[in-house]
Amino acid sequence: MAPFSISACAPAFNEAGNVARVVRALDETLRAAGVDYEIIIVDDGSSDETPQILNALRGEVPALAVITHETNEGYGKSLRDAFAAAAYDYVFYTDGDGQFDLAQVPGFLPLLDGGNAVVGYRVGRAEGALRRFFSWGYNLLVRVLFGLKVRDVDCSFKFLPRRELRSLALRSDKFFIDTELMVKLRRAGVPVLERGVRHRPREHGRSTVSPMHVFTTLREIFSLTAEFRKKETGPATGPRVGKEVD
Repeated sequence: MAPFSISACAPAFNEAGNVARVVRALDETLRAAGVDYEIIIVDDGSSDETPQILNALRGEVPALAVITHETNEGYGKSLRDAFAAAAYDYVFYTDGDGQFDLAQVPGFLPLLDGGNAVVGYRVGRAEGALRRFFSWGYNLLVRVLFGLKVRDVDCSFKFLPRRELRSLALRSDKFFIDTELMVKLRRAGVPVLERGVRHRPREHGRSTVSPMHVFTTLREIFSLTAEFRKKETGPATGPRVGKEVD
């Protein structure tokens, strides 16, 4: 028996062209790694064939569980529901669009030890220059505001200890969930290691990120800083976040 088990989670909103590949890649990779695992996909109110594909995959992949939202509730809400359903030692999450190379999961597993988190940063980002620039600016902003010293806060390739994750009281329903998660991990003193992960072009469909999410994220930043002001008892303690592993 493996020394730990993994709940692998992914939100999917209109990912009919990608979700089967993601589920099969998770199943094959984790089975080959010899760990106990489950796969949790959240269908976030998809209007394409995503629900039918996931239903068919249940017969092919015994480890698969599907959470269904009747309407689109948001990326953060999908992750929070997956986290709440996770039953194993570590929670891994990625996106349902297949842009991350899931064959790199085994390289992260030896780093999971003693309750630390291991988070990815995108290598060879398959995105346009403008989006990469905005991402750089956003990472700089959260570093200044929250002292968060990670290279790629929004990288959806993270391994998190379930017990510590359950104590974070996450609130975001939208894309701010990545930032909220990492900031609260830091404040809880959870050790964080970083490792690069290959990023690939989207093969099917299109991203649901829009300019409107900038305003939503700014509002959530102000909300989180206000929350911390109310609870402030001094600077965060615990191991340094952001140690990089080759």
